[in-house]
Amino acid sequence: MSSPCRAAALRFLKIRPRSVVELQEKLKGKKFPSQEIQEAVDYLATVGLLNDRVFADGWIRWRLTRPFGFRRIIGELKAKGITEGIIAAAVDAAKGEYAEHAVIAALAARRAQRLGQLDPPKKRKRVFDFLVRRGFSTDAALKAVKNI
Repeated sequence: MSSPCRAAALRFLKIRPRSVVELQEKLKGKKFPSQEIQEAVDYLATVGLLNDRVFADGWIRWRLTRPFGFRRIIGELKAKGITEGIIAAAVDAAKGEYAEHAVIAALAARRAQRLGQLDPPKKRKRVFDFLVRRGFSTDAALKAVKNI
């Protein structure tokens, strides 16, 4: 028998994948009792519709296509309630397939071109700030800015 809480959880998951903590917060916002929320989460986990490892892998793949740096992605996953161990495993798996230097160089060149006729020091500062905001390490951002 399906409860209204379970039906709401399925609707939330239909919109986009969510972490366990995210789903619990959404259901709390809908004023469902804690016990019903836990039952719905347990059920969805047992049938395979709610899995933080799968969520983290998918989130990282999606954010790397944007492209964002690992620092920002890790922060987003922490905010979504994913545990450190799951994050570390997912990031390690993703780093093997990701060429950060090429991505950051292309992103820096594209951003510098958009800034046009600014004087070079100001342009480098803006590109550097942009790259750091995107979650890339300061070392990688500095290397990319030197090549502009």
